[in-house]
Amino acid sequence: MLVCFDVDGVLVEVSQSYYRALAETVSYFLNSGVDSELLLRLKFRLNLNNDWDAALAGLLFYRSGLEFEDFVNRLSPGPPDFRKFYTRGAAAGIELPHYGLLVDKFEAFYRQFRSQEELNLSPQTLAEIKSVSDTMAVITGRTREDLDYTFKTFSLYKYFDLIIAEDDLPSVETRKPSPYPLQLLFEKADYSSPAFYIGDTLADGLMVENFNRQDERRVFFVLYRHAHNRGVRADFYVSREKDLLPLLKNFS
Repeated sequence: MLVCFDVDGVLVEVSQSYYRALAETVSYFLNSGVDSELLLRLKFRLNLNNDWDAALAGLLFYRSGLEFEDFVNRLSPGPPDFRKFYTRGAAAGIELPHYGLLVDKFEAFYRQFRSQEELNLSPQTLAEIKSVSDTMAVITGRTREDLDYTFKTFSLYKYFDLIIAEDDLPSVETRKPSPYPLQLLFEKADYSSPAFYIGDTLADGLMVENFNRQDERRVFFVLYRHAHNRGVRADFYVSREKDLLPLLKNFS
């Protein structure tokens, strides 16, 4: 059995780190307060797995003057690629910060808040899952640097055989929901059936769906449910830590 995890929202609770950095970044560039819950709704409705991109979308939304649903409907078509926000902004005469500057500011805020992160899955649960798995892996949109801090803080490296992070992707187009991260995983790890990817976003589910459409090796998608992903389809659903281990043990 192969079990692969997303990090943010699955392995790690990030409401006080990444999500807080999202709101602070948008607020910084607007020089005004923002609705953090609205920004999260925007992130998930636009299928933005990357929080840098969610911050850019949030800036464009606030500066556009559009109603929420109107903005979502206009920006939803096409892949979740941050470059479309610059295209839309330029067409509307809306100035947006350089992407590198936005990323740097976001990361500075994240590093202020990252000590507030907590584990969603306990070391005991991870150890038990590892005991029934041939391979345990991670596919995450985090950079290696951000991942390293959290994995060292919680001593997580010992549970995982392989990690695919933002730094391993050759281009924006190969981020989730592209199947590329899973394809790269199976270039580095032997496929063993059953294979599971545990995520919490539409981008996670579409990555699995796109992989299964192109590859004869089947991966099951397990959705780790929360308030913002109720409509996401999956093969299996879990809402809390204690639901996950029995599900996986049924297949071991």
